[in-house]
Amino acid sequence: MISLLLDVVGGGLLLLGLVLISVGVYGVLRLPDTYSQLHAQGLATGPGVIAVLASSVATENAATITSAVLAIAFLALTSPVAGHAIARAAHRTDREPGSRRSTSDG
Repeated sequence: MISLLLDVVGGGLLLLGLVLISVGVYGVLRLPDTYSQLHAQGLATGPGVIAVLASSVATENAATITSAVLAIAFLALTSPVAGHAIARAAHRTDREPGSRRSTSDG
């Protein structure tokens, strides 16, 4: 009975994570400027990856669950730092919110 419940929870988390990651990728591809893309990436993709990793509970394997928990902790610590670094780099290149620079602009 508990195994069936874990399978349902794991499948639900996996589906939720894949939907969130898809929304994040769509936002990065469709939004106009760096700051908006960064916002979409941070709000949708981070929790999506965490949900996919949390779905490893369905495996009932202690080593897999431990690895997933460590990966979640690493992601929770490094994702805000990476987002800040990207936003700071965009700010230092004098990119205004709402502007998009093409590759031919130099």
